[in-house]
Amino acid sequence: MIVAVAVVAAMPALAAEPSSNAPAAKPAPATEDITVIGKRPAVTSDTSYWVEDALPDYPLLGANFAQGLIIWNHPDPWNHIGTTVPPIRAMEGLAALGWDVIRLQRNSRLTGGLGGWPEVDRVVAQLAQQVESARAKGYRRIILAGQDVGGALSLEAGKKISGLYAIVAFAPNTGIKWAGYPRNITPLPTDDWAQVILNYTWDQLEHLETERLFVFFPTDDEQVPHVRGPAARDILSRRGGLPFLLIDETSGVRGTAGADTPDFDAYASCMNLFLAADLAPKPGEFHCGADEIPLALAQMGVRPHGDAWFGYSSQGQAIYLELPAGDHGVLTYGWGAGANGKTRPGFKTLDARVSGDSFAADLAPDQVIRGMRSGTLVRLTVDQADGTRAAVVLRHLPSES
Repeated sequence: MIVAVAVVAAMPALAAEPSSNAPAAKPAPATEDITVIGKRPAVTSDTSYWVEDALPDYPLLGANFAQGLIIWNHPDPWNHIGTTVPPIRAMEGLAALGWDVIRLQRNSRLTGGLGGWPEVDRVVAQLAQQVESARAKGYRRIILAGQDVGGALSLEAGKKISGLYAIVAFAPNTGIKWAGYPRNITPLPTDDWAQVILNYTWDQLEHLETERLFVFFPTDDEQVPHVRGPAARDILSRRGGLPFLLIDETSGVRGTAGADTPDFDAYASCMNLFLAADLAPKPGEFHCGADEIPLALAQMGVRPHGDAWFGYSSQGQAIYLELPAGDHGVLTYGWGAGANGKTRPGFKTLDARVSGDSFAADLAPDQVIRGMRSGTLVRLTVDQADGTRAAVVLRHLPSES
C-alpha cells in the first residue's frame, strides 16, 4: 500500500506537468481529415490506421539510445476523438526517463465504430506489424500500452505477439455493447454487458505472454461497474512465472481516467521502477512500497545502514530518510525522479536535531525538515520559502533492506 499525503518540495523543483485535459471536439463528418500530431505519414479521413510520435516534447531517441519503445493505444470516446486524446501523464514520465513513445492511431469511423472491438484482429495485426518494424530498427524492449479500449487492445495483442518486454493497461475494457447507443448521445454500459467485458479481461489475463505486466483497475470505473482486482490477482497468481504489478480498486484512484490524475502519481513512480531495465522483478506479484525500494535507493545513491524510512509524496516523489541513533548526528534525506521523471535522484546529509521522537534539520536556509516517529511511520513536513508546509508519510524499512 502506498501512503501519500502531500507534496514534498525539498528536492530540486519539479517542472510543471502538462495538462491531461483532452481537447474539446465535435464528431467529425466522414469527409473531414483526421486531426493528427507529431511526425506521421499523409493521413486522410479514409485512413484506417497510422502511427505518429506520441509526445511532441520528447523527440524519439532511436533504438541505440532509448530504453526501449512504447506503442500507445488510445481510448475511443463515443464522439470519435480518441485520436486527439494525448497519452496519459505517466507516458510522459517514461519518456523523460528515456523511453521512446509512439501511438497507433485508429480511425474509429472506419474500424468498427464505437470501441472498434469488432475489428480487434485488424488492430492486433497492426500492432504486430509495428512490433516487427521496431525490432528491425533495433529496439530490444517493446511495451504495448493503452487506456480504456486501448488498454484492452494491448492485453489482447499480448495473446498473439510474442517476446514483448511489457504490457501496460489502464482501466481496460472492450467498449462493446453500450446501453442506448447510438441514440443516446452519452451512452453508458449496462451491467449485463460489463460482464461480457469481464469475460474478455479474464481470457486476456490467462493467455497473454510478456516479460512483465502492469494493470490498473480504478475505483468506481464508470465503464465497468464490477470489481475486477481480486479475480485478476487470482488469475495472475496462478500463472506462477509472470511478474505483475496490479493496482486495484483499493487504491482509491477513481474513475476510468483516474491514471491521468495526480492521485495516481505515486503509483506511476512505482510503475516506472517496475518497468526499469535495471530491475529484474521476481515471478508473481510485485508490491509497491517494498519490491521497488532497492532500485529506488540505488538511483538516489544511498545505502541504508541505520534507522531508515521510505515513502512517496503526492507528486510521486520517492522519499528516503535515515535518522541518527542518538539525540544528534547526521540525517540522510533522499529523493527519486518523481512521476514525471524530470528530477535527478539524489540525497543530502544534514545535521539533525533530535528530541525524543521528534527531529528537525535545515535542508536549505528557507527549508526546514521536521518529523515525528510514530510506531512504524514517520510523518515528515518541510517548510517552504512561500510560507506553506508540505508533508509525506514514510514507512520504516526492515533492517535487512
